[in-house]
Order: sequence, then C-alpha cells, then structure tokens
Amino acid sequence: MKERIRLNGKYAPLRKLRTRYAVITGGRGSGKSFAVAVVILFITFFTKKKTILFTRYTLVNAETSVMPEFLDKITRGNMGHLFTKTGNDIINNLTGTRILFRGIKTSTGINTAALKSIPNLILWVNDESEELVDEVTFDTIDLSLRDIDESCHVWLVLNPPDINHFIYRKFFHNNGVEDVWNGVKGDITYIHTTYLDNLKHLPKDYIDKAEKCKEVDIDKYNNVWLGKWASLTEGRIYKGWNIIRDSDYPTDLPCWYGVDWGFSNDPAAVVRICFDASTYTVYLHQVLYEKGLLTAAIAQSIKDDMLNRKRTLYHTATIDAVTENGAIMINGFGVDRLSSFDPKVLPKEVAQELNNIHTYVGEVYCDPARPEQIRETKIIHGLMATGAVNKDKTGRIEYMKYFNVCYTESSKDLHNEYVNYRWKQSKTDKTRFINEAEDGNDHLMDATKYGVVTHLRRLGIANRIGEQ
Repeated sequence: MKERIRLNGKYAPLRKLRTRYAVITGGRGSGKSFAVAVVILFITFFTKKKTILFTRYTLVNAETSVMPEFLDKITRGNMGHLFTKTGNDIINNLTGTRILFRGIKTSTGINTAALKSIPNLILWVNDESEELVDEVTFDTIDLSLRDIDESCHVWLVLNPPDINHFIYRKFFHNNGVEDVWNGVKGDITYIHTTYLDNLKHLPKDYIDKAEKCKEVDIDKYNNVWLGKWASLTEGRIYKGWNIIRDSDYPTDLPCWYGVDWGFSNDPAAVVRICFDASTYTVYLHQVLYEKGLLTAAIAQSIKDDMLNRKRTLYHTATIDAVTENGAIMINGFGVDRLSSFDPKVLPKEVAQELNNIHTYVGEVYCDPARPEQIRETKIIHGLMATGAVNKDKTGRIEYMKYFNVCYTESSKDLHNEYVNYRWKQSKTDKTRFINEAEDGNDHLMDATKYGVVTHLRRLGIANRIGEQ
C-alpha cells in the first residue's frame, strides 16, 4: 500500500535548488537522513540519464548502512517496480538516472580519482560531512562537478562539530553566517532542523534522552541535540572527578583493568576499574606507572593487584566470624588475620575458598597496537587480556565525561594526568581549542578509557545522558 510521505517544509528548497551548495545541518533525531533520501529519489524522476553521487567518508557496505534508508522510502511509496538495485547503485527505471553509493576513503586510500571521473554527475551528496576534515579532498570532488545541460549541486549533510572544522570556516564564518540558520546567502542554501521539528516521529524515551542531556550538560545539548556549532573555550577535558581514600574503594563490585603499553620513553600504565550502576560511578585505582618494564613485569603487577584484591575480599566477603583473639573463621577453619594468605600454607578448604573468588577480578583491556604483548599476557601469563576498542578517541572521551568518577588518593600519577589532560589549541587562534586531545601526559587516561569504555559499552551501559 502506498504511503503518503510528508516532509518538513524547511527541506522544500532542495527540490528545486537555485544555489550550487546546500548545507544541511541538524542535531540528533532531526530527520535529516529521512528527508534527504526522499528528495534524492524525487530528483531521479526529473532528470534523465544523470548520476547522483551519495558518499560517506567511509562506506564499507552500502547494503547494510545507507542503502536501506533509500529502499525503505521506495517501499513506503510503493515504487519498487520503478527502481532497480544493482550492487551499490539504485537506478530509476523510467529515467535512467542512477544513485551511486560510494566511500571517499577506501581500503587503498582516498578515492577522489574514481569519484571525480564519474560521467553525467549533477549532484554530490556527502552524508556525515563532519567526518570529512580535509578541505583539499572536498575541493577535488567539488570542482569535478560540471555538466553542459544541467546545473550541478553539492549537498553537505552533517551534525555540526566544533567551529574549527573547515566547513564552518568556508560556508559559515567566511560567508557572514555565524550559527545555524535557514535561508539563502550568496551561492549557499542553509537548512537546519532539530529533534524539536520532528517530535511526532520520535519515541518518548528518545525525547527523554534529549531533555536529560539538557539538564546534565547544556553545552552538549546545544551541540548534539540542537545542532549548534561547538566552541571549545576551555582546554581542560575532565572536571569534577573526586578523590577517595584507598579504604573507600568498593570491595563488593566486580573489577577489571585497563592497560596502556610503554617502555623506554613512555611508562606502562595500568588502572583497576569498577562500576556502581546504581550511582553511575566509575571507580579507579592506579596499579602501575613505570618505564622500562617488559610484558612479564606488567602482567605480574596485575596479578599482584588481583591477589591483594582477593585478600581484601577474603577479609570482607567470606568471613563467617571473627574470634576474640582476632582470628578469621571461614568454613569452620581459623586463619590468623595477619597470615600471608599464601594458599600453600592455608588449609585446603580455605585456600580453595580464596581461589574461588574469581568473579571479582576480570578482563584486562589493552592498547590494541601491541597484539604480541596482548597474546603474551594471555597465553604465557594467564590473564584474560584482550584488545580494547581504540576507534574514535574523542567519542570515548565524551562517553567518559558523563559518569561520576572517583579515584584513590594513592593514585598520584593518575591525579596528575587528570588535572593536566587538555584539548589541543587551535594553530590559528590560541584562544580556541580543537576537539582533539593533546598527546603525551595521557597514559593512565588512555588506560582508563580502554578499560571503562570497552567494558561498559560491551555491557550495553549508557552514561547519564544515555550515550553508549
């Protein structure tokens, strides 16, 4: 059955665009992808034997990423008989106009040579344009669009990042447009929508996420949900972490580890982590921060910390009773509180009880750049070592920012990195900062992100504003 598809009136200029460029911005849930797909399909009926190029910076498999968006609109409009899908292309059977789905960056590098030689190309639509940070690449494809019979157009679709992006400078600042806006100026059409323009198509829990973000962090709300350009005016990345006494580190929560490798110039950094879901609190304890260590020594530091952890839990979680002289009773056996807890000198049943406390110490998430060290840690040293997720460093930072974080008072190096962890300064304006962390004094910060983000995201845990 044919479904009547209605679009927000703000997208009307796209149907008969009179400018070369359209910059289509918006926050999360604004409906940009839906509207753009509908209009592109509409255009295929009013052009004959032309080509529309739809790109993302990386596009591993169009059939499982962007193409379903278009096929869904074809189905809703009961137009399946009017289009043919061939590989990563969709062809309008009536007009012969085709939509090509391509990635700018491929496994062999930047793909501009292939993209700029497409015949009859009249429209280039670049989705998620915030990922395209190289202005030269943009210009190369842009200047390849020329057609004798048709005017050519470029659409940039994006969630605005920070104002250091070339799109802001090229299309906003240099054109006298300083923020989000709907209108035409020069040869550029500006279209901007937010989730507030799309409320009737969004579930309540999705809207609630936006409102929660508004309460927790108004700057992030303005950028992520209202689609405003972010201006980083402060260099410090993390704020509001709390120092706790070592004795206040939880003993009743599962823990795991994050590892950043190092040797001659950089220290190896290991942090122990646990998480209290009832308070959205991440607890950190510095285990290691030292140069010149081989893998065996790093693994041993983790094992030693695990044993100390078990000793603490042995005192708290498995005690049946404490006698008048201070002995601990476990399964009917008395053990001197000051014992070395060496399993070899403990009664067999007590030693077994100690060894069984394994659910409280778990995975070791490591910098994936050193697979040989991860394998050695796992195979030779018997730890549950695995490579951490190391993509989208800025995204991992943002995910971490919206948890409560506490760290122990003995974690001196972690404290030093925390207070000095900063965004990079803009090369052209030292009063501004770009959305990229400074390298160098960040080894425990990286170990923390490896452990916290990889583990909690695998568990499906969202932070306070609902991001996973």
